[in-house]
Amino acid sequence: MLLPNPSSGLPSRYTIQDGKLFEMQMIDSEGLRSWFVGNTIQSDGSLFLITPIDPVFMFIPILDIVRKKTKESEGRFMTVEGIFESDQYSSLRRLTDLAKVQTYLELVCEVRNASSTDKTFRLEDEKTMAWLRKKVEILISQFASIPVLVDSIAYTESLPENIRKEAIMQSALRLVTSYLSDHWATTLSAEYSFPELEKLESRTQLPSVADFGKRAGMEFEEDGKPVKDTKKPKLSVGQRKLAKASTAGMKPLSSFFAKK
Repeated sequence: MLLPNPSSGLPSRYTIQDGKLFEMQMIDSEGLRSWFVGNTIQSDGSLFLITPIDPVFMFIPILDIVRKKTKESEGRFMTVEGIFESDQYSSLRRLTDLAKVQTYLELVCEVRNASSTDKTFRLEDEKTMAWLRKKVEILISQFASIPVLVDSIAYTESLPENIRKEAIMQSALRLVTSYLSDHWATTLSAEYSFPELEKLESRTQLPSVADFGKRAGMEFEEDGKPVKDTKKPKLSVGQRKLAKASTAGMKPLSSFFAKK
């Protein structure tokens, strides 16, 4: 099913299995490659990878839109069905099939009504930020078991522990913000600072963080600092094809929730 990517807003493929949400990504097959399958040769060498994704990342941009927050109001409360109701983007309704969907919503929402059948939800900024910070903390605690993150700080192997700690935190932060819109990524990034890394960069000519990050498949600015809000996210093959297609008549994510 097609759902808006929580970071870019572009249509991306997801699936639900046993009440859990999975992201589907196709490995680029722009080169010449094929597969031997039994006694046949499959000329299309592309592969689809299916990986689990925390549904809350998907919920945040949707909840941000449907609450209709203004300067005068914190916005409206909505039922689970109302949050994912969209005549123009019918796949969103499938998110109600997730196991413990209300439990996920409660992690980042203010809730009204005690009855499970009458509960209404509204995104709450403070709870959302607390949840995002917790995600960063979890990645930091499990850092050594995630190869892509370990590779991203390879340049710090001979450096003092205080610098390595900042590098670990920075790398974990980047991974979390890669699943966020520009607004939430900027807001979360503002919660962290890396003074020792900045001092190191200002007085040495060490290889940039980007050199090691790119080897691990991560995105960095050339100066090793967090990716700016204006930097476009790396797109999958399917997203690049969509980007090249005509956008005439296409509507933004917010329009999917507009009233008739």
